Amino acid sequence: MVPELPAAPGAWLTPHVRSRLIPVLVVSGLLAACGGTVEDSSPSTTVGDVSGVPTTAAAPAPGPVEGVDLAGIRMEDLTGGGEVSLAEAFQAPAGQPVLAFFWAPFCSTCRSEAPVLEDLAAEAPAGLRVVGVGALDDVSAAREFRTDTAVRSFPLLWSEDTDSWAAFEVPAQPYLLLVRDGKVVQRWPGGASADEIRSAVAA
Repeated sequence: MVPELPAAPGAWLTPHVRSRLIPVLVVSGLLAACGGTVEDSSPSTTVGDVSGVPTTAAAPAPGPVEGVDLAGIRMEDLTGGGEVSLAEAFQAPAGQPVLAFFWAPFCSTCRSEAPVLEDLAAEAPAGLRVVGVGALDDVSAAREFRTDTAVRSFPLLWSEDTDSWAAFEVPAQPYLLLVRDGKVVQRWPGGASADEIRSAVAA
């Protein structure tokens, strides 16, 4: 049971502030007894600020897709060569739709879908831009996938880890999602036909 604060020293505290301070004091005491320290990771506040509102908190840097953290994710570009930032791959002018194609080298459905997306990327309805986001297996298998599917009209990106998939909450491949003006506007688990994609892009 948490003891009440002495009335005299803490008389200036409101019940709301007191209820917020007591757990901090108790946890600090327990950690001190175990030889630990309390790490304060919260933003600093001005002296006397008891509202709990940070005064020096910095706003998070905006990314190319709302609610999706792509910071630090870099992938190999099997089409153009070299390594690219996934955030840069999703940058697009206002109004331009971006179709993300999540694939894996061993996925037979992905192999049949890639040529369809190759044609769509070359056609570019409504200025559509396609970005392949691959994961799993190894780089030799990923390069073989690109050779077999003859993708050349859009960047076919790949990384051994699935950080790129986790960022977009993609559970498995194939998976398509459509981004416009920095927002995910359509998802197709399992893929979609060219006509379905054209209709969504035109909407």
